[in-house]
Amino acid sequence: MYALTASGMRTMDQYTIERGIPSPVLMENASRGVVEVVREKFPSAASTYVLVLAGPGNNGGDALCIARWLLHLGYDVNTYFVGDAGHTSEEWIRQRGILREMFPEYNIAGLGDQTEDLAILKADYDVIIDGIFGTGLNRRFGYNFVKFIEYINSKRAYKIAVDLPSGLNATTGQIMEAVFRADLTVTFANYKTGMFFGSGREVCGEIRVIDIGIMKSGYNSIRDKILICDREFYESTRNMALLPRKEQSHKGTFGTVGIVVGNDSMMGAGMLAARAAYRTGCGLVRIFCPSKYTGFFNVSIPEAVVVPYKNDDVLGALNEFLALVDVVLIGPGLREDQTGRLMVKEVLAGTTPAVLDAGALNLIARNLKSFRKRKCKCVITPHLGEMARLCGEEISIVDKNRIGFTRKFSEKFNVSMVVKSDVSLVSLIGTNGVQKLYLNTLGNSGLATAGSGDVLAGVIASLAAQGNTLNNSLLYGVMLHGLAAEKFAPDEDSRRRMMAGDIIDHLF
Repeated sequence: MYALTASGMRTMDQYTIERGIPSPVLMENASRGVVEVVREKFPSAASTYVLVLAGPGNNGGDALCIARWLLHLGYDVNTYFVGDAGHTSEEWIRQRGILREMFPEYNIAGLGDQTEDLAILKADYDVIIDGIFGTGLNRRFGYNFVKFIEYINSKRAYKIAVDLPSGLNATTGQIMEAVFRADLTVTFANYKTGMFFGSGREVCGEIRVIDIGIMKSGYNSIRDKILICDREFYESTRNMALLPRKEQSHKGTFGTVGIVVGNDSMMGAGMLAARAAYRTGCGLVRIFCPSKYTGFFNVSIPEAVVVPYKNDDVLGALNEFLALVDVVLIGPGLREDQTGRLMVKEVLAGTTPAVLDAGALNLIARNLKSFRKRKCKCVITPHLGEMARLCGEEISIVDKNRIGFTRKFSEKFNVSMVVKSDVSLVSLIGTNGVQKLYLNTLGNSGLATAGSGDVLAGVIASLAAQGNTLNNSLLYGVMLHGLAAEKFAPDEDSRRRMMAGDIIDHLF
């Protein structure tokens, strides 16, 4: 299943229409899909009072088609037009004509007597269906429309959005001053990227994706498609990353993760990463840390091999350490000082595969030249703030165009990466240079806790040490991290009390 931008969805619609499936057929399929959801939620037609809001465009055409089907099935339906009656789409006009043919006496409110129309809006309904604006909306509203949406949101009814809540930008998830707040969004053919970014998750409610007959061959020409990583995707593909464990094996069979801990850094971050690496299945974790930290790590992570160093020979000791591990993790808890800078530079100049996180990314952001000229293969795991620093932009700017900034940075520096947020965006650069985007929907708000990112970094490094490609390790590490949160916290109270250690304890 993909998530598409507004532009991508328009391309898919046009592709399908040009190959012989008329727009009215797609509209009929889409509308019938919404109607089936209404019948599922409200099976008693005679006792269900429905208000359908129809805009002037094709989303409004969908709404009129939905109203017609509901009337046909015996529901009590009022339809209210919202917009400029002098500027309606061809499909809207077509659907109004069909509605009139089937129900000649049926009146669409909002086109005639204001007093009668007001009474219709004031009535109480069981269901309100929003078909005002669709995925093409890219402008802000006037005052009257804002007040109208606020009034509709205040009504006590089950609210269903057709394709996308009106007022939500389909690509960015930004609110256009006002937005229909849905209990359920029935979207057509694909998720829309705006459902996951900005305010999308908050206002869409439950999301149902229905098949309307879009030709799948068209996806080959859509550059900005994003593959959705949900539980179904994970279960059907997990064997790509979770390699079978041979019974005839030893700790070396499953690889060694090296974790670099800087001087005066936050030790807890390295400890969490080490525990997560072990829980994910690597055979051995080596921790490179200042001599003064040796005792703390020996007590906290007795399974790990602690490799101490002295400040007067950091780089020499680091080179020896890198030769002993299959993958190195640097950044969690790393102090952004001269020693940290030299360590990151040395890792980038080496040949040991690397996972770069946190402090390492902030140091790289100060000098992207060394990152561009790196010799090591690596993946990076910035959160939005770190991504903004890497791009030299404000967080708000990056957040509004997360897809664009991720795609551009990943391509420019030829690096696979995850931009961590409530829904994480993953960009993988293949050996052929082709970029693929993934959107991870696994996880919950419990992940918003200190140390969560350190755990993720340890999971990714562990998968890589076990023989996975860095790309697979990154993608499936993100999903495993999210699944652990879901396993620990199925309800709001458990999400509230989740700590990073809980994520580790619920891996697998």
